[in-house]
Amino acid sequence: MDTQALERAAVRYGDSIYRVALHATGQSADAEDVLQEVLLERCRTKTWFASEEHERRWLLRVAVNKSHDAVRKRRWNRLRPLEAAVELYAPEDAHLRAVYDAVCALPPNQRLAVDLYYYEGYATAEIASILHAREATVRTWLHRARAKLKTLLEDEDHA
Repeated sequence: MDTQALERAAVRYGDSIYRVALHATGQSADAEDVLQEVLLERCRTKTWFASEEHERRWLLRVAVNKSHDAVRKRRWNRLRPLEAAVELYAPEDAHLRAVYDAVCALPPNQRLAVDLYYYEGYATAEIASILHAREATVRTWLHRARAKLKTLLEDEDHA
């Protein structure tokens, strides 16, 4: 892969890869590491991509895998996660910030499903393929996430 193609991939998909990694790992440092690893993997791969969407899915799948590896490594090393969540993508508007914080409070599988569905625009079948889960499982994660978000945001409004 040439340098220009790597730069295009980084610009085109970097934010999506980072956000998926952030939601999967819960830590900005790990998400940054995952982003770098994914881009390195993109350099190394001999995979031919039929379209930009094919490349995007492949990169997000690699991001999910590398994120899971990072979480396992952190647990294996018994490191405690940092308390502070990433501020890079946190909106400044108070209402949007409340939604963002509520999404960050979801379990990792629900956070990833919400991110891929609402932010990245994937259908549940595509999310199932990316996360190696059944489509019904993805729909369950989304249903539970919506219910939890509703509760969290209602509690926020009443506080």
